[in-house]
Amino acid sequence: MSRFINHNNAIPKYFQLASILKSQIDEGEWKPRQSIPSERQLELQYKVSRPTVRQAIEYLEKLGYIYREHGRGTFVSPQKLQKKMLELTSFSEDLLRKGIQPSQIICSINHVVPSEKILSRLELPLESSVLRIERIRLGDEIPIGLQISYVVLGDDQQIDEDDLQQYGSLYRVMEEKLNIIPTEADETLEVTLATPEEATLLQVKAGAPLLLNERLTYDQNRKPVEFVKILYRGDRYQYIIRLTR
Repeated sequence: MSRFINHNNAIPKYFQLASILKSQIDEGEWKPRQSIPSERQLELQYKVSRPTVRQAIEYLEKLGYIYREHGRGTFVSPQKLQKKMLELTSFSEDLLRKGIQPSQIICSINHVVPSEKILSRLELPLESSVLRIERIRLGDEIPIGLQISYVVLGDDQQIDEDDLQQYGSLYRVMEEKLNIIPTEADETLEVTLATPEEATLLQVKAGAPLLLNERLTYDQNRKPVEFVKILYRGDRYQYIIRLTR
């Protein structure tokens, strides 16, 4: 890609500049969390106006390639967490594969009677109680997702906050403590917008795009054991699908 702005091109100058900066990020010239040149430097280097530079920066920020810190400058965003569609993996496993340190903030953990829709998905009778776990999922201390899990447990089985902190992953607790092995899942994806409450928890603006992931997980006996709803930040998460013909 050309590293120059074509002032005679019909393509808007801000888009040309954004494309140049994006290619530099994609090619690894600037590393995650590294600062990019200032607006003044970009203005002089590419011989464009300050409004053009700002429009290019705002465009890349909306795409999740960069972020701004007041009084400090503009920085390359951490790489998006990628997940292949045909793999059943936990959030922690996904992050560790990318060299990102997973962590969590446990908002609540308690037994509830969920909605009829959730009970139906879990193949449970009306008024059944399940374990509800609400967590903020982080990667390298940055909020990535808001996760609410509904877990089916036997009368002699339990999961508490200490288990989640000790094992770091709900799937690990299920497998290693309870011998519940998640083996397959049905999953749906759709785009939604952050409510003010969700925006506060995920540190994004209200109305920011989120990826809503709903998953019904089955154990080794093909029995539904978990229904989970995850809201991922659109600027931090990416799904990969391989198509063949």
